Amino acid sequence: MCFLLVYVIVRSVVAAAGKPFWFDELLTVTVSAQGSWSAVLTALLRLVDNHPPLFYILEHFASGLTRNQEIAFRLPSILAFPCTLTCVFLYVKKNSGELIAFLCAVFLLTTSLFQLYAVEARGYSMVIACVAFTLLCYQRAPLPFWTLLLATGLVLAVSLHYLAVLVVIPFGMAESVRFLTTRRFRWPVWAAFAAGALPLIPVWKLLALNKAYYGPHYWARFQFSSIPSTYGQLFLTNSEYGAGIAAVVLAGVVGTALWHRSTERLDAESKGEARAEATLVFAFVAMPFIGYLFMIATHSGLTTRYVLSAVVGVSVAFGYILSRARLGAIAIFAVFVFSAVGVCELHFWRAARGRINDVKSSGISSGKFIVSAGHRELPVVVPSGLTLMWLIHYGSPPATDRFFYPTQDPPPGDDKWTDTVDRWMQVGADYLPLKVANFSQFTAAHQQFLLYAEDSDTPRDWMTLRLSREGWSMETVALDDSRRIYLVSRKGDSSQ
Repeated sequence: MCFLLVYVIVRSVVAAAGKPFWFDELLTVTVSAQGSWSAVLTALLRLVDNHPPLFYILEHFASGLTRNQEIAFRLPSILAFPCTLTCVFLYVKKNSGELIAFLCAVFLLTTSLFQLYAVEARGYSMVIACVAFTLLCYQRAPLPFWTLLLATGLVLAVSLHYLAVLVVIPFGMAESVRFLTTRRFRWPVWAAFAAGALPLIPVWKLLALNKAYYGPHYWARFQFSSIPSTYGQLFLTNSEYGAGIAAVVLAGVVGTALWHRSTERLDAESKGEARAEATLVFAFVAMPFIGYLFMIATHSGLTTRYVLSAVVGVSVAFGYILSRARLGAIAIFAVFVFSAVGVCELHFWRAARGRINDVKSSGISSGKFIVSAGHRELPVVVPSGLTLMWLIHYGSPPATDRFFYPTQDPPPGDDKWTDTVDRWMQVGADYLPLKVANFSQFTAAHQQFLLYAEDSDTPRDWMTLRLSREGWSMETVALDDSRRIYLVSRKGDSSQ
């Protein structure tokens, strides 16, 4: 276990060094750069980002720990993951023994929690570490010390991400089942649950402002049919296998609970503890369903990383299911876990060195590519906000001084249209070297411009189609394996 903890830290540092920041992480960098609590709060009130203020203060502190910013901003997430491993190990060990506990901890390395979010400059890995810690505390409640730590863990989780408050629901379900079984109301435990909502009170204005500004056409739409793909994303597979994993684990928890009930004669207290544990594990595995119901009730958005606690739920569920399994079943699970982890890590280390070199050279390469297109007097339109943020961060003047982002007009009758990135770009223009203009206004003022597009950009499709429909010509002036630059001109323009 000690070797595993050291390995995940070293591996995550290497992974962070070879992974450029993406859009959401660059929001973290932007707000954290404000420094003080008041400056961060001002940026949040201007809707630059939507994490709680404490998260950015931690990131600002971390940014000064090393000169490599890809590592520095991700260091809190990197250190949070071994905390999650330790808490899962200790939680499962209590009832299932060290061997099964170790396998459940190793299983986490096959999930998106480790492969993606442990090396991301966002709060999700830290939140899950807090959640795993609260599981450990709840297992030892109502001892005063552990109950106080339970409240502390929930408060810290919600102080790092607002939707961490969702994890109170599985705890409430488990404690309700315990109460119905034992008829004992453990008020200190319920007080700890209530404390988890306290961080929302001082920031309620921020939540209301974000919902009012981004809510009408928010990008993270979630339907009931999205739940299988959510499980697939959590475990880095497709929706079919994701749904299969969820179904097997949920059925396994129910089957194990019923089997325990039929084979053991327990007093009321022990029976309440057993039922509460089964309910807690089941509810955590079912977090995508809970998140969906929450989204319906609050008319908000939801994405996979908001229900990332389901990963911990599945891990401890395996421990719960295997607690009474024979050695052969445990051996099969061990073969599965070590095979999956071995293949993942082998692929990672084969490509690690190349990724680090790519990060160091990517900004220089992009600047040279834009210069190679010529027409240095023309503005460069980048219709993908995700790509543009990356170019601004890793590029350098004078190329970055020419960037424009075009906002769209709402398509009539298009229920799937989203303006989340457009709205952020309008806000972010006050914090970054970024020019934003409505598409119609920009094209009315410019007879020629350059259009930068990467093969991974889906937003470019709307712009190229509209330019073609409105009678513009598009000539490719720079091209490589994954990106191109067009010279866009009005047809009949004499300057072509």
